[in-house]
Amino acid sequence: MAKRYKSEGKTDDNGCCFGWAILAEMKENGAEFWAADEYNKIQIVEIDERAKNIYMICRSTGKITWALNFRKLEEVHERIHKGEVDLNAYEIEKCLPTWGNYITGLLRFLGCRHHGGTIA
Repeated sequence: MAKRYKSEGKTDDNGCCFGWAILAEMKENGAEFWAADEYNKIQIVEIDERAKNIYMICRSTGKITWALNFRKLEEVHERIHKGEVDLNAYEIEKCLPTWGNYITGLLRFLGCRHHGGTIA
């Protein structure tokens, strides 16, 4: 299993350290994480504070993603913790097309876990 991010900030009761400040911290620290397929290493390279968008780069291809809006990412994160969506690329792809692989990897890296309707 891939390693988890060790935040300088707080985590919730489940060990998840998701939040805008954490994403900014990851960008500043140059933190890299594996996409869900575990073939691509991803890094946050740009953050637009005004629009609350993040941009990531796939380290193997060097391609930068288009903007991912934090509010949409936050909505998916909340749905995972509520048990409405499983933490896998296929399910997340239904919510945010084309982002399933990267978001799944990011949320796993941040400590999000969803097992059978409960958060472990």
